[in-house]
This record gives sequence, C-alpha cells and structure tokens, in this order.
Amino acid sequence: MDTSNMTLMEIFSNPDVMHTLSFGEKMLASTITMIMGLGITFTVLILIWVFIAIMGKALGTGKKPEPAPAAAAPAPVETKAAPVEEASDDSLVAVIAAAIAAYQGANANNLVVKKITRLSGDNTPWGVSGLEDRLDTRRR
Repeated sequence: MDTSNMTLMEIFSNPDVMHTLSFGEKMLASTITMIMGLGITFTVLILIWVFIAIMGKALGTGKKPEPAPAAAAPAPVETKAAPVEEASDDSLVAVIAAAIAAYQGANANNLVVKKITRLSGDNTPWGVSGLEDRLDTRRR
C-alpha cells in the first residue's frame, strides 16, 4: 500500500500500515488523536453550558431573587467569653435551656426542661436515622 499520499491520521487508522510506523510517528498520531478528542469534548461542554444559560434566561430561572428589606434589627449584645471549665450536669442543662430559649425568642417563657440524658455508644438516634435513610434510598 502506498502511504505517500495518505495523511498521518489515515495511516494511523489502518492497522496493517500502522505497524510500519516509527515510534515518533505513532506518538505524533496519538497526540493528534488526543487533542482532537479533548477539543471535541470541551466544545460540546461549552455548547451545553451556553444552551443551559440561554434556557435559564428564557425561563427566568437565571434571576436571583431580590432580598426583602430587613426589619430594624435589635442592637447586638456584647458578651465576654467566660473561661472554659468542665461543665457539670446542672450547668449543661442550663446552657441547653438557654440555647433553646434564645432560638425560640419571645415564645420561650414557658420552657421547661424535664430530663436530659447522655447517650453512649455508636447507635445514637441521629446515626440510626441516617442509616435508615441510606438503606431506604438503596431499596428504591
């Protein structure tokens, strides 16, 4: 077969003629193939990105919602950090109750903490719930 009129890529596509190529010619053809593949891939990705941006603008989903005007915020209260001490159970309950009261705001006047118990082991309720969620998603 006469390879003088064939391009390097045509020679590279023919398995019978490819064995006659030198190492440098094989590497050059491999590099050209790789660059063409990467170029096509990135071109398609850019076209998909442009298409999604156009569709977002056409459907109005590309707009960010304007934030609502903020109400007058109360002045921040400055607090000084207390030295870190090992908390007893009573102080831990007080800290948890204070955090709940701060979260609920004005509705925390009738907050009563009845019992707080520390759980031990690896099977905490959050861990069990997470495990059940993962198993449920695999069952579907």
